[in-house]
Amino acid sequence: MLVLATTIVLISIAVFGWLFLKRDPERYIHEQKSPINFFFRWGRLYHHFFKVGIIILFMLVISSFYKYLLDASGFFASMAGLIAGIVLAGGKELLDKGITKDDVLTSILGIILGFLAIISIFKFI
Repeated sequence: MLVLATTIVLISIAVFGWLFLKRDPERYIHEQKSPINFFFRWGRLYHHFFKVGIIILFMLVISSFYKYLLDASGFFASMAGLIAGIVLAGGKELLDKGITKDDVLTSILGIILGFLAIISIFKFI
């Protein structure tokens, strides 16, 4: 029951956070203005490394949260981490005005590497 309630709360936070950012994406997501995208200052390549790192870190945190704090099964924890990575990357891409191939490929790479990190570090599956 705790896992279900926590999942509903996390989904609600994700949806309301995305809707909040969607109100004015230029303010929060824009290359030059956003405090989130400070790696753009050193070029687009560093932004991609940062993006992959954030996706991997986020997936590991969510998987660990489910596995160790909520005592969910390893399979459920790894799937929750995978879904969290997909939602994070997809939500970010949907907020961008112009989705480019390199952004999509970076997101896919981050999700794949994050899932491999979950499997190899925690050996959930």
